[in-house]
Amino acid sequence: MRSDMFPASTFGKWETVMIVEEMEGEGVPKSDAAMSNEAQVEPLEKKGKFEDQGMKSPSDVSKQWGSYFVDVHGGGGEEESQKLTWCCHCIHKYSTMAIPSVEHIADLPLDYKFPRFSPDKPCTTGYYPRPPDSLLKRCESLS
Repeated sequence: MRSDMFPASTFGKWETVMIVEEMEGEGVPKSDAAMSNEAQVEPLEKKGKFEDQGMKSPSDVSKQWGSYFVDVHGGGGEEESQKLTWCCHCIHKYSTMAIPSVEHIADLPLDYKFPRFSPDKPCTTGYYPRPPDSLLKRCESLS
């Protein structure tokens, strides 16, 4: 993020799209194109490589660290508070939008109008095809 998004946004004034695979681990479904590519390209010996070794997919939410997007503090007697993580803050500040994979936008028309991150819009605006579950839950708890 620091080497790709920050300089392109800050110094180049480019509009950037961040590919955030962690979105798939937080409820954003894989695109049809991505699922068909996996079925066609991935050899049988690689299928289930994470499950066979007792590992989770790299985009799954970590039980140790929690969400990539929202940090939850408190609970168990004290009031629970939710803050955006540093990574989520950087996504909103230095990219125009975020997608889980290129396959999600590959079949869209060239003139498609994407939602964009903006300080005057909710923090869930700018994620395509939809925001991660943790951000949606955070917005619900704030309202």
